Amino acid sequence: MARVAPPARFADTDLRIHEVPTGRRFGRIYLGRYSDPLGIGKTPSRFSDPRRRVAARRFGVLYLGETLKVCFLEAVLRDQRDGMIGNLPMEEAELHDRHYAEIEIAAPLKMVDLGGDGAIAMGVPTDVARASSQTLARAWSLAFHEHLEQPDGIVYPSRLNGHTNLAVFDRAVPKLRTSRLMKLIAAPGLAAVLDDLKVGIVGSDP
Repeated sequence: MARVAPPARFADTDLRIHEVPTGRRFGRIYLGRYSDPLGIGKTPSRFSDPRRRVAARRFGVLYLGETLKVCFLEAVLRDQRDGMIGNLPMEEAELHDRHYAEIEIAAPLKMVDLGGDGAIAMGVPTDVARASSQTLARAWSLAFHEHLEQPDGIVYPSRLNGHTNLAVFDRAVPKLRTSRLMKLIAAPGLAAVLDDLKVGIVGSDP
């Protein structure tokens, strides 16, 4: 299909907005060398700012997942199981080197909705919702960020298991707070996630 960039007058169109209410909790897995669970990165990612200029002038994106499983899939496993039959070995050190944070919504978030028929209603190509093209997804993320409605980010289904993810623009991070923080290996439910995904842990606690 044609990879359609945001039209010139997209900022004037209506967005399909989904409000994430106060009190809702999401998860985040991140490397332990970073001290802030709400720290923002500006490295290339699915919905990162595509503009080539000084990093301080580009927006950052914070990714959250509705379940521990989708967080593990998106932040740790990704495509490692592609073509892999049977158990996938993973070093235990990878679980010790990462933290898992529960992030609570402290103020309602207004998120551009790419779930269901939201993308179609806004004229957003399906390649964006399905993550078929990161270049296209970043172009549309910029269009959402610059829209007159000033949304807080994007809500979208994971390409890996369909669970809900949030891509929160840095301007909306003050609407979040950390409610619980732990090493990934101590996260409740991790054993069931590893079993479901046929991940076998090898090695010992360093």
